[in-house]
Amino acid sequence: MKLKINPFNGGNPMTWKDAAIVATIAAAAIWILSFFANASYAQLASDPGRWIFDAVKNYAVSWAGIFISLAGLEQLVKRTQSGGESRA
Repeated sequence: MKLKINPFNGGNPMTWKDAAIVATIAAAAIWILSFFANASYAQLASDPGRWIFDAVKNYAVSWAGIFISLAGLEQLVKRTQSGGESRA
């Protein structure tokens, strides 16, 4: 698998599929470092269903935020390179 992970490279732009793959990997790292670092056994033992729901929700939010950021960056670079103006 050859990923195009540099959205600033006009000759090799990042596709939405590439953004999804990078978002999946980055979200997993953030999920482990943020959600599991703050989780406790007492929370899991008291309400496992809610804990699992919170874990899945946290991962989905992390993934969506990263994917939207990467996809938006890719579109911004395309628009800038095609001569369109970007608003900052």
